[in-house]
Amino acid sequence: MKVLIVGANGKVGTLLSGKLWGAHDFSPVALIRDPRQQTKFTGIGVPAVTGDLESGVSKYLPGLDAVIFTAGSGSKTGPDKTTDVDQNAAIRLMDDCEKQSVRRFIMISAIGADPNSESVRIQHYLRAKGVADARLRSSRLDYTILAPGTLIDEKGTGRIQASEKLPHHGFLPREDLATTILETMRNHLTIGKTIQLVSGSEKIKPALAAVVGGGDLPPIV
Repeated sequence: MKVLIVGANGKVGTLLSGKLWGAHDFSPVALIRDPRQQTKFTGIGVPAVTGDLESGVSKYLPGLDAVIFTAGSGSKTGPDKTTDVDQNAAIRLMDDCEKQSVRRFIMISAIGADPNSESVRIQHYLRAKGVADARLRSSRLDYTILAPGTLIDEKGTGRIQASEKLPHHGFLPREDLATTILETMRNHLTIGKTIQLVSGSEKIKPALAAVVGGGDLPPIV
């Protein structure tokens, strides 16, 4: 299964690149903005392509089976850049995937993403994510939206709490999010679902299966 990782140079994208490359059922391709970032991916055996998400990357879509959107404007940018990347560039990529018949689309969102968010701290980010998520839900794509709590750099535990609507916010190691993305790709029943994630007590694979009503299905090819 050939997969384009959008935002590969970020922390989650880098972890995910290594995990997908180590799995026998995936062939990852890293999308990077700066050619100098290619050395990192060459070191872990993952091919990389250079492109600007805001300008469009449709030329890399033919032949792909799936796209994973882990890109983000970053905490050091302002509201305009957040809209450009987390909302507009994401929607443009969805449109291009529909045109190129790349049906599987995994979106990394956030708990609280909502076009009408009233969050005091990160309202603009959650609204941008919410608009993109809404567009994805109305698309013709085989989507899954993963909405983690606050991401942290601690070592993953391999255990999460997952639900279509969690009763609380929480934290999640980036490593566990990367593993959850991989298992989401392997489970067809996650298609059409929005799944919220925080650290928990259940192993990742059965936690996902419990949300969607099954599991242990082969990836889409």
